[in-house]
Amino acid sequence: MKDKTVAKNLFMISSLMQSKPIKKIEKVTLGEMAVLGFFIYEKDEATPTQLSERFKLSTARIANTLNSLEKKEYINRFHSSEDRRKVTVKITQKGKNIFEKMEEDALKEFNKLLEFLGEEDSSNLLRIIEKLNIFMQNNN
Repeated sequence: MKDKTVAKNLFMISSLMQSKPIKKIEKVTLGEMAVLGFFIYEKDEATPTQLSERFKLSTARIANTLNSLEKKEYINRFHSSEDRRKVTVKITQKGKNIFEKMEEDALKEFNKLLEFLGEEDSSNLLRIIEKLNIFMQNNN
């Protein structure tokens, strides 16, 4: 399978698959969505350092993401009363609402795809994506 055309087509399709649903999502980047999802599904609160470690991103990148989310009123930052240098981040109700709406919109898009593919192709797609996930985890 050294056909450059196949690899190029796969690259183009995967880029399109990532960008199309994102274009339908308003006001939140993929990174911001990941941070909001963290607060919905993993922890109620976290420090910027914990987020940096969780997402394997620099503290500067996390700070930029948190600044953007805070500006949109999707998160709040709180300073510790014992140590003003320590900051804890929590999602706001507005942040929860936008995450839930965006997740619902994304699921609608995926359901359209699955309906288009049909049951057999959908099962095959899931099997292949799971295999890709294993490959990517082993090649980091």
